[in-house]
Amino acid sequence: MESFKLINGDLVMELGELVVVNGQEEIAQCVKNVLGTNKAEWFLNPNMGIKFKAFLEKNLNEEEMREQIRQGLFQEPRIKTVDKIAFDYDTKNRTIDVRFSATAVDGQKVEGEVIQDVG
Repeated sequence: MESFKLINGDLVMELGELVVVNGQEEIAQCVKNVLGTNKAEWFLNPNMGIKFKAFLEKNLNEEEMREQIRQGLFQEPRIKTVDKIAFDYDTKNRTIDVRFSATAVDGQKVEGEVIQDVG
């Protein structure tokens, strides 16, 4: 599959042309879009995204946070297995830096990182 390349939600252009991504990079971009969407935020697909509320609680539950990220990864139908989830939470700035590693249904490794404002 191919998609237009996005950086911070903006289309990327080079030499006046839209840049296209495919393969592992395209899958990772799709996953990043899911992880950056609060569940029920997008009216066209209210099931898309993760529950940001899990990252806003006073007493953070790392297992619930990890589960939300895992569920977000599996919203991309081309993800077969989630191999690794790591995150760092910045309580002062209310951001989370998520790093993930997964295996796609075609066997290729998919890795990515997203820093998300959750507050």
